[in-house]
Amino acid sequence: MNRSHRIRRVLVAVALAGLATIVTAQSITIASPGSTGAFIDAQRNNAIAAMAVSEMIADTLLLYRDGEYRPALATSWSFDVPSLTWTFELREGVTFHNGVAFDAEAVVFSIERVKNPDDPMPAAGLLARVTGARATGPLTVEITLDAIDPDFLLKLYSTWIVEPGSAADGATPVGTGPFTVAEYEPDQRIVLARYDDYWGGPAAFEQVIVRNIPDPGTLVLELEAGTVDLILFTPPRDVVRLDGAGFNAMPFGAVNAAYVALNNVDLEPALRQAICWAIDRDVLLETAYAGLGEPMLTVAKAGTWAHDPTVTGYTYDPERAKEILDTAGYVDTTGDGYRERGGQRLDLDLQSRGDGEWLLSSQIIQQFLDDVGIRSTITTSERTTYYDAVRTGRYDVGWFITNALPEPPILNTIFHSSEYWNVTQAPRADLDALIDAGRGTADQAERIAAYFEFQRIVFEDAVQCPVFWVQQAHVANPRLEGVLINAQGILHDVHTWTLGN
Repeated sequence: MNRSHRIRRVLVAVALAGLATIVTAQSITIASPGSTGAFIDAQRNNAIAAMAVSEMIADTLLLYRDGEYRPALATSWSFDVPSLTWTFELREGVTFHNGVAFDAEAVVFSIERVKNPDDPMPAAGLLARVTGARATGPLTVEITLDAIDPDFLLKLYSTWIVEPGSAADGATPVGTGPFTVAEYEPDQRIVLARYDDYWGGPAAFEQVIVRNIPDPGTLVLELEAGTVDLILFTPPRDVVRLDGAGFNAMPFGAVNAAYVALNNVDLEPALRQAICWAIDRDVLLETAYAGLGEPMLTVAKAGTWAHDPTVTGYTYDPERAKEILDTAGYVDTTGDGYRERGGQRLDLDLQSRGDGEWLLSSQIIQQFLDDVGIRSTITTSERTTYYDAVRTGRYDVGWFITNALPEPPILNTIFHSSEYWNVTQAPRADLDALIDAGRGTADQAERIAAYFEFQRIVFEDAVQCPVFWVQQAHVANPRLEGVLINAQGILHDVHTWTLGN
């Protein structure tokens, strides 16, 4: 049998971590780069590749695709303006993987669990406006906000619903998704088994194997060898080659933002401005990402209603960066090429993931900083450790990619003090107020005014350095049909995928 054949009908012995596991089912294998894998607690996943697992083991109230909302666990919804309350009518006949019936109380529990201040989940910031949730019937739930939020439905895309009883005493909760967890080897692989009672109909596959392959080159080789059916976040320079070789390249990234993260507590505005002027986005894009992206001069995507074209943004101007540093008192008094101030050398902690284009990007940034006299030291770590370091402020500078919401495509989630992924470390009441104003009304003119002012401040204060909207790609064997991904790269409706001949 050709190794590229996707349906495994024979016993396959897989040796992994010294243990033999027998696979006896029709299966597909999905792999992603990096040394850290997904959690089997759907609500704890925050990386896009990990959210693919969340999508397979749990469901959200609704989905967003191609500009429209689609029912999932909720079949209909309505908003009452005076009470600021959303009412959701829920789907009948749905069961969790442990056999418990899905109901409104499960939705209430799931929202409260995400927002728990003692253990907030990554989606907690998206639900910041929620003041309460209550079941008003077995299959009716009301969610009350503290103000109008025109993007609220979109924010529910990562609030997966879990069964309350299964989460007791720190246990891993179960969901209602098309697959159940059969095996879990943290940071190595997850074996998912088809849930035959899935409300959306049983999947075409009896089994999905989700693997982590740390080395990007090996990830590609396994796709080509036929041991993997779909690879996530394909190395940029392999995307075009694989597509030309007959594989199915599926680009995405309308809202995936790449930027130089700046710790606003450690770095004063002048230093942040100098860093932003010192970076050549074109070199970064072409060298590390094979040109797969488009410039990001402000935190809103050009050509959309939220973008202010009068905010010019930072372009590559090393001489201007040097002038700012000189004026701020950062000068090279020793002749070694690096600047000091007050007798202390400027030496920044440049945090980086240690893999692929992430490390290459950090090395390019280091060279640009070097060119204007800013010394930096790269500290590499695996993905989760790196994310935690930047999110909690244990860094000065870092290369970072995150996601804006599809509508409007403006990167505001990293600036609000309530957000899980606010990496600036310095709460800004002015930015919070402008983001709240942009999110808190349905009047587009008022939203535009707030978001335009927000962009201006982010630029003038160099709160972060926007670089480009990066286009990434998943790549699959063409025999895998019906693959759906959203604008952020999250896999959708795996239970509807099929295999051709």
